[in-house]
Amino acid sequence: MALSQIRAITNAEFVQMMAKCRPPTGWPSTIAVASSAGPDSTCLLFLLRRMIDWKHKNNPPASSSSSSDSVLPDAILSLHVDHNLQSDAEKMAYAARRAATRFKAAAHAELRVPWGSPSFPPHPRAPTVAGEDEAAASTTIESVARTARYRLMFDAMTKGMTTSMDMHQHQHRVDVVRVLATGHHADDQVETVLMRLGAGSSVLGLGGMRPVRRFGMAMGNKAGNFGWFGHEGLDRWIVRPLLDVSKDRILATCELHKIRYVLDRTNFQPDLTLRNAIRHVLASNEKKRHSAEEPVVREPPALPPVLADKIIRIKTASEDLKIPVPIHLMASRESLHEAVHSSSRYLSDIESKVSAYLNRFSVQAPPGTFILAADKLSATVTDPLAQLVMVLRILRYISPHPWGSTRAQAGRRRDSLQRIAQRVWDPDPTSKARTRFEAGANVLWTPLRISRGGRLKHGQPKQDERFGWLASRAPPSRHRERGLDRDISTELLPPKRHAEVLHDNRFLITFRLEAVPPGDPVLTSVIEGSGKVMLVLGGRWLWPQVVWRRKGEDDVVVARISAPELLWYKPARGTRRKYSTRQSSEKVQKGHPSWQDIIDFKFIRVLEEP
Repeated sequence: MALSQIRAITNAEFVQMMAKCRPPTGWPSTIAVASSAGPDSTCLLFLLRRMIDWKHKNNPPASSSSSSDSVLPDAILSLHVDHNLQSDAEKMAYAARRAATRFKAAAHAELRVPWGSPSFPPHPRAPTVAGEDEAAASTTIESVARTARYRLMFDAMTKGMTTSMDMHQHQHRVDVVRVLATGHHADDQVETVLMRLGAGSSVLGLGGMRPVRRFGMAMGNKAGNFGWFGHEGLDRWIVRPLLDVSKDRILATCELHKIRYVLDRTNFQPDLTLRNAIRHVLASNEKKRHSAEEPVVREPPALPPVLADKIIRIKTASEDLKIPVPIHLMASRESLHEAVHSSSRYLSDIESKVSAYLNRFSVQAPPGTFILAADKLSATVTDPLAQLVMVLRILRYISPHPWGSTRAQAGRRRDSLQRIAQRVWDPDPTSKARTRFEAGANVLWTPLRISRGGRLKHGQPKQDERFGWLASRAPPSRHRERGLDRDISTELLPPKRHAEVLHDNRFLITFRLEAVPPGDPVLTSVIEGSGKVMLVLGGRWLWPQVVWRRKGEDDVVVARISAPELLWYKPARGTRRKYSTRQSSEKVQKGHPSWQDIIDFKFIRVLEEP
């Protein structure tokens, strides 16, 4: 079908698409766009500009346009990343700059990946030998380049910058931006789901990319590498407005509005990456289908063995998968769009139900822990998939691994998740399985009982007592325990007046250094080099403690979180459940310096989606 016969995206449609991917915090005044200069991101720039112009025409912007909960964004920050991997890099950079100018971006930044610099890996060179090694290496390069791209864009959004505003390189200052929009579309979504199928993903992975999600703490499982975002990644969002739109409609929109773009030639080389190979197979099937031929079952022989094997694996997995709407590699493009959309919608509904379940069955708990009342759980949450999603959310909330990483969700291994669900959902409060256990993500599950007086206790529940589970950070192994002690002395030295430190990927600790009194012995010893300020894990819930450490002296705890003792009161009829806390006797050591009043401890992990 000619592009002129395909319906372009209207402004009314795009406004609805933006509503579907609106972050929970609302739209900021400025939205960043990942601009590659290709048709998808350039079309997205156009759609955003048209929408903003429409908004201003119908609702002129107020003088206080910096509101973080705008109905729609007011300005665009264009971000283009040069990976230094292609010969067309300069051409693409010029096209991205031209698009930013045409669509009136408030600013445009060109970011070059600093391969080999601190935290970034060396330049990923493709191998010179052809065949399997080349295909495997290209897939690795694609993954590394993606991580580097998001890291650069995240830094540009988080730290603010001075950028070129137009083709003449005029300078413009841009402050913190919290939302990044990408041009991912329905065809990309199909390819992503098929790739996950080939990698052995369960139904949980077949929802594909989310319309809106947090950056998370890291891309990968390690803190501090080039894919590290830290605590700020929990307050930055990736949105994908075009996720339900086919590639054809994007191209039709570009043609109708005479939008110029650059095609990335590497996207059309099926022997380069698995995504390209899938794209080639789907396109070949479409051509044969429209020529009244049956789609081929055998994969194109031109693919390297490693990619051909993966294509066959995807085909087999898609045929064996038991889901309401089948996802078959050999199906038509329209059928695949509908199947993936249906799968995504189904999993989104599951997530919504899980949010309601977690709210209903949770009990107020100490920071960094989660208490799940289990006495009515098995009779209410009967869907096995909903049970697994509940477990995943609790693991991610409690785990000391980076939020958003697979390690924080026990590797998303189905056997681990089912083992947890089986024990937590056991309706028998006297079962021998009600013992403390750990099954991944460094999360400890402890059975507890809720007495008639409301106190939470360990052990088997007695008659008329409720029962549940407490999820908490598991104690580190002996060889790792000392490694979790962290020297933060250099982060507190003058002239700093304020410092924020993320510890154990769970707590953000804020130091108001301007409040430290003159002559304070702790800070004085740090300045003189005779003492250190350490962060260590301690107490029943393994909370961070701020410790003053000196050679030949006992450690002194100068600040810690006071542990509450929880009471759960049964609500009277017609009233809401009430909770109270009673502070324990744990205090900073008497007779020693105290920083308790100048330090704030905040548990920052989030339970909700996205």
